[in-house]
Amino acid sequence: MSNFMMNVVSWVLLLLVILTLYLIDKVNQLTKMHENAANANAKTETEAPVAPAPPSDILFSGLEGKKLWDAMNGKEVEGFDTNLVAALRPHYEPILRAHITATFQDGVSDAAGIENRVPNSERQIETARGHIQSWLPPQHLGSIYRNAREYGGDYAKNPDPDVLDRLKQTIDSVVDMMYQRVGIPNDTPYSQFLFKRPGQPGEASAPDDAVLALTDQTGQAEVLEGGNALNAGLVQAYEDQQRQDLATDTVTDVPFNEPVAAAAKTA
Repeated sequence: MSNFMMNVVSWVLLLLVILTLYLIDKVNQLTKMHENAANANAKTETEAPVAPAPPSDILFSGLEGKKLWDAMNGKEVEGFDTNLVAALRPHYEPILRAHITATFQDGVSDAAGIENRVPNSERQIETARGHIQSWLPPQHLGSIYRNAREYGGDYAKNPDPDVLDRLKQTIDSVVDMMYQRVGIPNDTPYSQFLFKRPGQPGEASAPDDAVLALTDQTGQAEVLEGGNALNAGLVQAYEDQQRQDLATDTVTDVPFNEPVAAAAKTA
């Protein structure tokens, strides 16, 4: 056999070897792809379905958290018309009420032994249309929380009418301040239902579903004036405490209600 024919045969054998190796590699790849797909299907079938997150409240779409609080305070929010914000104000009242009530309930519950803590300024509030992220100033929430802890702790162990009056007055002052800031009238003092304890006769109480209900209210919200405005002495005392809270940026052991009560007595 000539050298030429031997070279041809050699090249053909080499090409056959390369082709064989290529086909083997492709078969291995297809096998792995099939096994991965089978494993993925089996895992999907065994995993429990994940419940979808509740939708955001479409009525306040894009207006949540501190941005919502700022808008209700009359600050300009980019992308939102002033008239639209004014129309949302009556729908914001149930959200504000639920956030305040939940913070008070946290304070009463924590008085049972949980260490004193700073209430979170943000809280997810459920509404009839889904949920919304609410934000309230920490100094307001801190005052509500501390008074609630005293109510559920020291006062519960040693009831004193004077202490109860002081706690009620403080809560109403703080809440009225918050309602005044967002331009919503507060017709029912929170002390009428927050401080209702089992076995206490003679105190007005709102039903639990009314406290946390998130149904919309109707009517035009107006800025508090006249009889609904805070006593000047209470306002000054509360603002002084606000500045102290912001300066220290911590919750102190000194109750907020002392300067408020003192101002009420002198007013």
